Amino acid sequence: GNLATVVTTYIGGKGGGRNMMGDGFHWHTATKALPDKVGFWTQGETMTNSDWCVTWDYPNDFATTAVTVTVPAAWTAISNGLLQTTTLSSDKKRKTFAWKQDQPHATYLMSIVAGPMDVKYDKWRDVQLIYTVPKGKGNLIDDSFGDTKDMLEFYSNRLGVKYAWRKYAQNATFDFPGGMENVSATTLGEFGLTDAREGFRNMASLNSHELGHQWFGDLVTCKSWGDAWLNESFATYMEYMYFEHSRGKNAYDEEVNGGIQAYLGEARRYTRPISTKNYPDQEQMFDSHTYPKGGTVLHMLRRWIGDEAFFKGLNRYLTLNRHQPVESANLRQAMTDGSGINVDEFWVQWIEKPGHPILDYNWTYEEGKIILKVEQKQNTTTGIPIYKIPTKVGYITAGGLIRVPVTLNGATQTIEIPAGKAPSAVILDPDHDLLKEARFTWKREELLPIVLMAPCSVDKNEALRRLLRDNPTDSELTMIAAMIQKDRQMFPAIRSINGFISLEKPVLRTFFSMMATHPNINLQAEGLAGLARLPKTEEAIKLMQSKITPTGGITAVVNAIRALAEWDAKGNKALFAKAAKIPSRGDRIKRAADSALESAK
Repeated sequence: GNLATVVTTYIGGKGGGRNMMGDGFHWHTATKALPDKVGFWTQGETMTNSDWCVTWDYPNDFATTAVTVTVPAAWTAISNGLLQTTTLSSDKKRKTFAWKQDQPHATYLMSIVAGPMDVKYDKWRDVQLIYTVPKGKGNLIDDSFGDTKDMLEFYSNRLGVKYAWRKYAQNATFDFPGGMENVSATTLGEFGLTDAREGFRNMASLNSHELGHQWFGDLVTCKSWGDAWLNESFATYMEYMYFEHSRGKNAYDEEVNGGIQAYLGEARRYTRPISTKNYPDQEQMFDSHTYPKGGTVLHMLRRWIGDEAFFKGLNRYLTLNRHQPVESANLRQAMTDGSGINVDEFWVQWIEKPGHPILDYNWTYEEGKIILKVEQKQNTTTGIPIYKIPTKVGYITAGGLIRVPVTLNGATQTIEIPAGKAPSAVILDPDHDLLKEARFTWKREELLPIVLMAPCSVDKNEALRRLLRDNPTDSELTMIAAMIQKDRQMFPAIRSINGFISLEKPVLRTFFSMMATHPNINLQAEGLAGLARLPKTEEAIKLMQSKITPTGGITAVVNAIRALAEWDAKGNKALFAKAAKIPSRGDRIKRAADSALESAK
């Protein structure tokens, strides 16, 4: 056949906020405070790469791509694939970067990020790693991206599908409002960069989500935006999975619950099926149905069919559909074939219909039986089903929690569970396997047993919140404090002790002192805040002084400075002067120290 060459002159760069990230092509504008804020980024999802290049702007076709970009010589320009050449102009004022992505991908995943950068290179297996941040922020690279290799290893092993691309760049840049999984070159807002003294790997949530996309969204991509969940629900769930791997069960349970609560907030305004062909425009598909609802439905599917079947199904899906656009039906078939379990009924209830179960329950104990009444209260006139749900009932006895499998399948049902003695508490879905809205109130006497013995941290925290509001006795507080201070995991079951602080109870003094040395720096800071509300002692003063160090958690250091300023400002003047020299984001430590020095005058 005959070949035709078409030459176009293309003027772009005026996206006008046509997508969820703003523009297809975004220039930075320098300010007085940030004179080096120059450069640009591009953003293709959903359909705005056509703002800066001639392209097929829809996810249902894949292509290989090459990008050549010329920028000022002091800049770096990162794009997809591998760097082919870097050429300096003869006058040494400009540099040309040529990048090539030779594995096919959806065109909305093309990108360029350019500007003056601090850059760090690394390697994972045979994959080149690049971390870029705006010039001057290189000190944040390790704390922000130090777990990337662990994420790559975990995802590749868990899915049985190695990271597919030849490099992975993470580019933190000004003005970018979140993260975008451009193929082999994720774009991230520099506001997410973190210092280890602000918390444990605060950027891991964003980074694990965007890296998860390199499998779900990049290696396989939704064919139409009505199936955006095949990209976003999976990246959300990959983030939950990474938290489970790197932080443990409590952190996973909290992530899943956070997702459920975010979705329920949106569901009060509207509900829709997760997978749909009926949407007003593609940008509106990027909502809490696509992200957290879909993520928690994947959690539910995994809990229902079990780990082995779940990951076999995902492996089959990724392997069969590599470098291809997909629909929900492709995933459903792969999950059924890979797991050997028919997921059709699950699909109809959770993916193809709107809504969620709203469960109300109450229980009594009569003649050796727990009588449990459960109602599904969702409005079924809008297409929301009465759900058929395999779940469990947990009841707490002196020996711990006993689980009993049950199936919910009616608008109203009564379940009888034989039990030798009246339980001290009953929990429906004790492991939080379900996406549900629960409308019930635990009795006052159930709260302490739930705090002490519930298997899921979400129930422990909720019962504790209610108990602390309800005039807890000193003996209840002592029992709970003993449980909390024993849990020295970096991510313990009780994630905050703020509720104890306002009680100002002397019985909690030892507890607060113990928490001030907890491995979790947020709990350390709260322990110090609790201690600060009690009368000063020599021991407390010494503890506060020991916490003011350049390596301590920033909030903990600030809390210690404030306590000492109140207790003995003059006596700690020299310590405050030293603290004023400790660098911290937003100068938080310096500001606290300066204020303490004022009160020492």
